[in-house]
Amino acid sequence: MRSFIVCLFLACVCAFASESIFGNSASKNFVLGEGVSTRGAASLTPMYAEMAVDSNYVLGPGDFLDLMLEDKYLSIQVYPDGGVAVEECGAVNVNGKTLAEAQRLILDLVSKRYKREYCFVQLAAMKRFRVNAMGAIPAVGQHVIDPQNRLSLFIRAVGGLLPNANKEDIQIIRGKDTIHVNYNEMAKNGNFEEDVLLQQGDKIYVPFVPMGDNVSLVFPGYRTTVAYRSDRTLQDYFELAGADRMHNQGYKSVCIREPDKDPRWISLGEMKTTTVEPNTEVEFFIKELFVYLGGAVNYIGRYPYNPTWHAIDYISSGGVNTITGSWTQAKVWRGAKPEAISINVATDPILPGDVIEIPKNHYESFKDFTLFMASLLSVISSAFIIYVNYK
Repeated sequence: MRSFIVCLFLACVCAFASESIFGNSASKNFVLGEGVSTRGAASLTPMYAEMAVDSNYVLGPGDFLDLMLEDKYLSIQVYPDGGVAVEECGAVNVNGKTLAEAQRLILDLVSKRYKREYCFVQLAAMKRFRVNAMGAIPAVGQHVIDPQNRLSLFIRAVGGLLPNANKEDIQIIRGKDTIHVNYNEMAKNGNFEEDVLLQQGDKIYVPFVPMGDNVSLVFPGYRTTVAYRSDRTLQDYFELAGADRMHNQGYKSVCIREPDKDPRWISLGEMKTTTVEPNTEVEFFIKELFVYLGGAVNYIGRYPYNPTWHAIDYISSGGVNTITGSWTQAKVWRGAKPEAISINVATDPILPGDVIEIPKNHYESFKDFTLFMASLLSVISSAFIIYVNYK
């Protein structure tokens, strides 16, 4: 009996000891700040920073801070109202404060219970936030972006800009201020100062190119518009349309169709000096274009179209025979239903598909007429002789 009581007493002592040892240590895992790290999963997510985050970083809802309070190590989150709470110390609002300012406020708060010289505050994870975007983009509305996100990355993330977007005046509305960004200067000339770092609460508006005040550029399988400006050349419109970043199709020539004017053709080299009117359509051709040459020339056939050439250039290439041909009376056949057009061979433009005809000179025409009449008389006389002999 005595041995039974002793065994029961020892069992109770062991149970009490295990509870005091393991139970208390287990409870410490759930009590904030009992010498055990309480980092949240969000604070363990890797951060992607474009540059080092210094003390000027502005805190906002969603940021995580790491706190070291003497022998305690924990993470706190900036709540939607901008406040942070530390157990047994209270709460403080850090929304809109820089990291340096927030560190001072939090250290002042925790110094009521802990020794300030043994406390430390650092940024653990940066916030993600929403940006509202409207205008000439494929996906309008709110978008969640990562911290330290610049305008160029955001535009690429939402699918780029629409073809009729005004890339010269993208507006970032930040509070009561509006930041105007020239996206062309950033993308074309590498003006990185235009690539604004987005902030929480920003609103982005991409305006459309106004109707009736633009220049249309037509590429194989692609059409876009650029805002018109009187001092711009075709080369400027070409670059602003992003065509220099497109696949080089090997353009052969450029057709300009201005309002109420006949189409005109230029070479690629003339784009730097050519200006156009509003509502002009500019089409870039990749197929080989030809001009056809016939009549009193040595080499009849087709010749590659050259926008800088006139009729006299094609006639010279064909080797006109001045003894039999008359280049001063050259005619051009043009259109779906060709009609002969008298032209000035030195000044009038030649279009792709034109047929240049070099007629014979008057002497050759008279000689041909004489030979024809002689042949006709020979046939008539032969017929008369046969008829007489038959009779």
